[in-house]
Order: sequence, then structure tokens, then C-alpha cells
Amino acid sequence: MSAATPADPATGTPEEFAEAYAIVESAVYEGEGLSLGLRLHGANLRNIARFNQRVGLGEISVTMLAILSMLDRLPGLSQSELARMIKVERMTAGINAKRCVEKGLVVRESVSRDRRKYALHLTEAGREELRAIRERIPFHEERLAKRLGPAEREQLIALLDKVGHD
Repeated sequence: MSAATPADPATGTPEEFAEAYAIVESAVYEGEGLSLGLRLHGANLRNIARFNQRVGLGEISVTMLAILSMLDRLPGLSQSELARMIKVERMTAGINAKRCVEKGLVVRESVSRDRRKYALHLTEAGREELRAIRERIPFHEERLAKRLGPAEREQLIALLDKVGHD
């Protein structure tokens, strides 16, 4: 007996997502309507999966991009500082910083005044990867919003900026 393959957010159709979330919504909200939170979560999962394919090419995650971008602007940050700035857990920042180091995109340098602390810096390969990612982002953004008109895209951005600031 083989284990079921988990659904891939990048390959699911909008109809499949709507069906899945309708089941969750009906169980959680007992027929009270659509859940904004579940819809945002589903849209975010699809966005991240597509980002990983189109922009990260299966090698660079959104968190890794955040690390590269932050180190490009603020070289020498520690993992703790990075975690705080990109709004992830320290462990998540550490795992992703390690991946960046293993790929040769980032180097760790000891801090002379605190041997337990490391300063992170982009390598030339990291700067090149960041440039390449920047070139791929417009395609991802275009595909992400392909079903929206320009006014709808602006409206969605404005609405998303309002959500979650309670």
C-alpha cells in the first residue's frame, strides 16, 4: 500500500482549491459563509509554490530571498537580527541562512567582540543570484495577477494592505 501524495499547491486548479476550502469552511464555520483567513492562506500557499518554481527555480525559497535582500542592504547582520527583521522564527532564519551558506551565496564571519555571534555577508555568487532573481520576479508578478485587470490588481493590493492590522 502506497502513501497518498500530498497535493501540490502549485499544480492545483482554482476549482480544486475552492472545493477543498469549502469542505474546511463548512466544518469550521458550520455553514456561516466563506473564511477570509482560509482564502488568504490558500492564496499564499499558491503564491509561495509558484514563487519557488518561477523565481527560486526550486533552489531559493522566499525566506532565502529575504535573507539575500536584507544582507544586500545591511551586510553583517547576525541570524537573530535577520530573523527579527524578516519576521521569522530564529530557527527558520538559521535553517535558511545555512542553506544560503551551503549554496555559496552567504558567508559567516566571526565577530571579534563576541565569539558566539556571526556576521553574515553576501558573496559575489549571492549578489549574482539576487540580480538573477530580480530579473525573474516581473514574470512571476505578471502570472500571479493574470486574471486581474490593472484596477483590480491595485484594489487587491489596497485591500490586502488593510487586512490583519487589528
